[in-house]
Amino acid sequence: MRVMSAALVALSLAAPIALHAQKAKTGAEVYGTCAACHMANGAGMAGVFPPLAGSEWVTGKPEVPIAIVLHGMQGEVTVNGAKYNSVMTPWASLFSDQEVANVVTYIRSQWGNKASAVTPAQVAAVRTATKARKTQWTAAELQKAYP
Repeated sequence: MRVMSAALVALSLAAPIALHAQKAKTGAEVYGTCAACHMANGAGMAGVFPPLAGSEWVTGKPEVPIAIVLHGMQGEVTVNGAKYNSVMTPWASLFSDQEVANVVTYIRSQWGNKASAVTPAQVAAVRTATKARKTQWTAAELQKAYP
């Protein structure tokens, strides 16, 4: 009986730890990864990393920033009338649908952006539709895929 009680106590202590380990990061937590390039204030870096603040790529169709977060982006892009040319890392393998939804919702509602929230179901739909993608998006590909 004593061995069984010790095992139950160990399991009851381990359960919250396991649940905590599986908890999705918030949008602000995930954005910590993005801030190295796009800056904490969403302003980006002139000529290299585009701003997310006031960006039509962020506040337009939600599928666009979802696709960018999942698969990255490369090449020239115009944001707020300025040209940028860089490569963004794909994050599909690192972040869950919930975490991608959280960070896309976060960037769509920060720094004066006022766009709708994104759901994990929307992320899952884009992830499924683009699962065969092996390279980062270009601006032209995104505009064609999500007109």
